[in-house]
Amino acid sequence: MPLIDQKGKLFGKVNLFDLLVVLIVVGVLAFLGLKYFSPSDNQAFAQDCLVTLAWGNVEPDIAQWVKVGDKATDGGGNVLLEITEVTVRPARVPVTTADGQMKVINHPHLMSVFIVGHMPRVAQSGNFEFKGQEMKMGISIIVSMDAPVLGSVYKFSGLIMGIEFAPPRGEYPVPLLTP
Repeated sequence: MPLIDQKGKLFGKVNLFDLLVVLIVVGVLAFLGLKYFSPSDNQAFAQDCLVTLAWGNVEPDIAQWVKVGDKATDGGGNVLLEITEVTVRPARVPVTTADGQMKVINHPHLMSVFIVGHMPRVAQSGNFEFKGQEMKMGISIIVSMDAPVLGSVYKFSGLIMGIEFAPPRGEYPVPLLTP
Protein backbone atom coordinates (compact mmCIF):
# COMPACT_ATOMS: atom_id res chain seq x y z
CA MET A 1 0.00 0.00 0.00
CA PRO A 2 1.51 3.38 -1.00
CA LEU A 3 1.96 6.15 1.51
CA ILE A 4 -0.22 8.54 -0.56
CA ASP A 5 -2.78 7.05 -2.97
CA GLN A 6 -4.07 8.58 -6.23
CA LYS A 7 -6.87 10.46 -4.44
CA GLY A 8 -4.31 12.27 -2.24
CA LYS A 9 -5.16 10.33 0.91
CA LEU A 10 -2.55 9.37 3.46
CA PHE A 11 -2.56 5.55 3.91
CA GLY A 12 -5.80 5.60 1.90
CA LYS A 13 -7.77 7.07 4.82
CA VAL A 14 -6.91 10.74 5.55
CA ASN A 15 -6.99 13.58 3.03
CA LEU A 16 -3.69 15.51 3.19
CA PHE A 17 -5.40 18.90 2.76
CA ASP A 18 -7.77 18.17 5.67
CA LEU A 19 -4.85 17.02 7.82
CA LEU A 20 -2.94 20.22 7.02
CA VAL A 21 -5.93 22.40 7.97
CA VAL A 22 -6.41 20.51 11.27
CA LEU A 23 -2.70 20.89 12.15
CA ILE A 24 -2.80 24.64 11.44
CA VAL A 25 -5.92 25.12 13.57
CA VAL A 26 -4.40 23.12 16.45
CA GLY A 27 -1.15 25.12 16.20
CA VAL A 28 -2.98 28.47 16.28
CA LEU A 29 -5.09 27.37 19.27
CA ALA A 30 -1.98 26.19 21.14
CA PHE A 31 -0.20 29.49 20.46
CA LEU A 32 -3.19 31.53 21.64
CA GLY A 33 -3.59 29.36 24.72
CA LEU A 34 0.04 29.81 25.70
CA LYS A 35 -0.05 33.55 25.05
CA TYR A 36 -3.29 34.42 26.86
CA PHE A 37 -3.80 31.73 29.48
CA SER A 38 -0.31 31.10 30.84
CA PRO A 39 1.27 33.35 33.48
CA SER A 40 3.22 36.11 31.80
CA ASP A 41 6.88 36.78 32.47
CA ASN A 42 5.90 40.10 34.07
CA GLN A 43 3.90 38.29 36.75
CA ALA A 44 6.97 36.26 37.66
CA PHE A 45 8.87 39.47 38.42
CA ALA A 46 6.06 41.28 40.23
CA GLN A 47 7.29 42.62 43.56
CA ASP A 48 5.74 44.39 46.53
CA CYS A 49 7.03 47.83 47.42
CA LEU A 50 6.69 50.57 49.99
CA VAL A 51 6.08 54.03 48.58
CA THR A 52 6.44 57.28 50.50
CA LEU A 53 4.12 60.08 49.36
CA ALA A 54 4.08 63.73 50.43
CA TRP A 55 0.77 65.59 50.36
CA GLY A 56 1.49 69.27 50.99
CA ASN A 57 -0.47 72.35 52.03
CA VAL A 58 -3.42 70.47 53.51
CA GLU A 59 -6.07 71.96 55.78
CA PRO A 60 -5.74 70.49 59.32
CA ASP A 61 -9.23 68.97 59.38
CA ILE A 62 -8.59 67.24 56.03
CA ALA A 63 -5.19 65.93 57.21
CA GLN A 64 -7.05 64.07 59.97
CA TRP A 65 -8.87 61.97 57.35
CA VAL A 66 -5.77 59.98 56.47
CA LYS A 67 -5.54 56.88 58.68
CA VAL A 68 -3.39 53.75 58.79
CA GLY A 69 -5.35 50.98 57.08
CA ASP A 70 -7.03 53.16 54.43
CA LYS A 71 -6.87 51.42 51.05
CA ALA A 72 -6.88 52.31 47.38
CA THR A 73 -8.53 49.58 45.31
CA ASP A 74 -9.16 48.89 41.65
CA GLY A 75 -12.63 48.25 40.27
CA GLY A 76 -12.39 44.55 41.16
CA GLY A 77 -11.72 45.09 44.87
CA ASN A 78 -8.01 44.29 44.65
CA VAL A 79 -5.89 46.39 47.03
CA LEU A 80 -3.44 48.62 45.14
CA LEU A 81 -2.17 50.64 48.11
CA GLU A 82 -2.64 50.23 51.86
CA ILE A 83 -1.47 52.97 54.21
CA THR A 84 0.97 51.63 56.81
CA GLU A 85 2.24 54.88 58.33
CA VAL A 86 1.03 58.51 58.49
CA THR A 87 2.99 61.52 59.71
CA VAL A 88 1.41 65.00 59.88
CA ARG A 89 3.62 68.07 60.31
CA PRO A 90 3.24 71.81 59.76
CA ALA A 91 3.76 72.71 56.11
CA ARG A 92 7.10 74.40 55.35
CA VAL A 93 6.83 77.48 53.15
CA PRO A 94 9.39 79.95 51.79
CA VAL A 95 9.03 83.58 52.85
CA THR A 96 10.99 86.72 52.15
CA THR A 97 11.96 88.73 55.22
CA ALA A 98 11.89 92.54 55.44
CA ASP A 99 15.63 92.67 54.74
CA GLY A 100 15.21 90.62 51.50
CA GLN A 101 16.44 87.26 52.77
CA MET A 102 14.65 84.04 51.87
CA LYS A 103 13.74 81.72 54.76
CA VAL A 104 11.68 78.56 55.08
CA ILE A 105 9.29 78.58 58.03
CA ASN A 106 6.40 76.49 59.37
CA HIS A 107 3.05 77.62 57.94
CA PRO A 108 0.80 78.88 60.76
CA HIS A 109 -2.20 76.87 59.53
CA LEU A 110 -1.52 74.37 56.71
CA MET A 111 -0.11 70.86 57.23
CA SER A 112 2.01 68.39 55.25
CA VAL A 113 0.99 64.74 55.32
CA PHE A 114 3.64 62.06 54.73
CA ILE A 115 2.18 58.67 53.84
CA VAL A 116 3.97 55.32 53.64
CA GLY A 117 1.92 52.76 51.75
CA HIS A 118 2.34 49.08 50.95
CA MET A 119 1.72 48.31 47.27
CA PRO A 120 1.39 44.59 46.48
CA ARG A 121 2.87 43.22 43.25
CA VAL A 122 3.44 46.65 41.72
CA ALA A 123 6.96 46.35 40.31
CA GLN A 124 6.88 44.38 37.09
CA SER A 125 10.01 44.02 34.98
CA GLY A 126 11.55 47.03 36.70
CA ASN A 127 8.62 49.38 35.98
CA PHE A 128 6.49 50.75 38.81
CA GLU A 129 2.90 51.64 37.93
CA PHE A 130 -0.16 52.72 39.88
CA LYS A 131 -3.44 52.66 37.95
CA GLY A 132 -1.59 53.22 34.70
CA GLN A 133 0.48 56.09 36.10
CA GLU A 134 4.25 55.60 35.98
CA MET A 135 5.84 55.87 39.41
CA LYS A 136 9.23 57.59 39.72
CA MET A 137 10.82 59.69 42.42
CA GLY A 138 9.66 63.31 42.19
CA ILE A 139 6.48 62.56 40.21
CA SER A 140 3.01 63.24 41.60
CA ILE A 141 0.35 60.54 41.39
CA ILE A 142 -3.35 60.90 42.05
CA VAL A 143 -4.64 58.47 44.68
CA SER A 144 -8.28 57.70 45.57
CA MET A 145 -8.49 56.18 49.06
CA ASP A 146 -11.42 54.30 50.61
CA ALA A 147 -11.80 55.71 54.12
CA PRO A 148 -13.88 53.49 56.44
CA VAL A 149 -13.89 56.22 59.10
CA LEU A 150 -15.44 58.72 56.68
CA GLY A 151 -17.59 56.15 54.93
CA SER A 152 -16.50 57.65 51.61
CA VAL A 153 -13.57 58.20 49.28
CA TYR A 154 -10.99 60.98 49.37
CA LYS A 155 -8.48 61.88 46.66
CA PHE A 156 -5.11 63.54 46.83
CA SER A 157 -2.09 64.20 44.66
CA GLY A 158 0.97 62.76 46.37
CA LEU A 159 4.55 63.56 45.45
CA ILE A 160 6.61 60.34 45.38
CA MET A 161 9.43 60.77 47.89
CA GLY A 162 10.65 57.18 47.98
CA ILE A 163 10.10 53.70 46.52
CA GLU A 164 11.64 50.57 48.00
CA PHE A 165 11.10 46.85 47.57
CA ALA A 166 9.29 45.07 50.38
CA PRO A 167 8.54 41.42 51.14
CA PRO A 168 4.95 40.37 50.36
CA ARG A 169 2.72 40.60 53.43
CA GLY A 170 2.10 37.36 55.28
CA GLU A 171 4.49 35.27 53.20
CA TYR A 172 7.46 35.20 55.54
CA PRO A 173 7.28 33.52 58.94
CA VAL A 174 7.98 35.64 61.99
CA PRO A 175 11.26 34.50 63.56
CA LEU A 176 10.99 32.97 67.00
CA LEU A 177 12.94 34.83 69.64
CA THR A 178 14.66 32.61 72.15
CA PRO A 179 15.45 33.94 75.63
